[in-house]
Amino acid sequence: MVLSLRQIGIALIGLQAVSLSANVLAQPVPAARPAASTAAEATLEKASAEGKYTFLVFYKSNDSATQAMGTTLKEGLSTRSETAVGTYVQVGPPENKALVDRFDVSRAPMPMTIAVAPNGAITGLFAQKLTAEGIENSFVTPTMTKCMKSLQEGKLVFVCVQGSSKGVIPVSLKDFQSDPHFKDRLVSYSLQAADAAEAKFLKQLQIDPATAKGTTTALLAPPGVLVGKFGELASKDEIAAALAKAGKCCDDPNCKHHQHQPAPRTTSNPPPARR
Repeated sequence: MVLSLRQIGIALIGLQAVSLSANVLAQPVPAARPAASTAAEATLEKASAEGKYTFLVFYKSNDSATQAMGTTLKEGLSTRSETAVGTYVQVGPPENKALVDRFDVSRAPMPMTIAVAPNGAITGLFAQKLTAEGIENSFVTPTMTKCMKSLQEGKLVFVCVQGSSKGVIPVSLKDFQSDPHFKDRLVSYSLQAADAAEAKFLKQLQIDPATAKGTTTALLAPPGVLVGKFGELASKDEIAAALAKAGKCCDDPNCKHHQHQPAPRTTSNPPPARR
């Protein structure tokens, strides 16, 4: 089962995504490895080089559940030969240990399908049962793959959504990037609100391309917590306070951001004036 962002308590209002699950986002991105030694590893590496997704089916025995999962995957990828491949990995044989350890599935319920984006980000985890919807939701936008990989590496992720081609990078982000406390723990990505390829991500962030103005910054923290969305005028201290309030700043109880938490300024509309 893949949990939605709503189910893991993320502050994205009304999200319907199933590919950005708690399990998916929490998966560590494996370190660089030696050259492939098995057919499955070779498939994974070749797909990555070709910009394709790889769906790895881990199994222990060729039972009815494994066969059903394989059939669903074959059908789901039948029209996606240009963007994805599937391969099997049997859990148990010594030659597959490296791949089993890489994805930490030795004790996972079997069979299990793991969707891996070309950049190595895990975009889907499906234990014992796979559906056509699950396959479809594993294909995410270009910026989503970057964000998911960074979150899986334990990074804070700033997503700057620009309402026009003249959008600016907020001063608050530059302040974070120059702060020794944060600079090595964060990454930032920018996208245009009008980019149709990012529509799926914008929907999850609840940002309407038709009404997006200026630059809106969404801050994500591991394993997949939306700390908040902030306008161009939000200060570094305001965003850091929101990060601390969400319990995602750091583990230092003496951190100044734990001591002082001004109310964050978000992009929500002000309440109507009283008459």
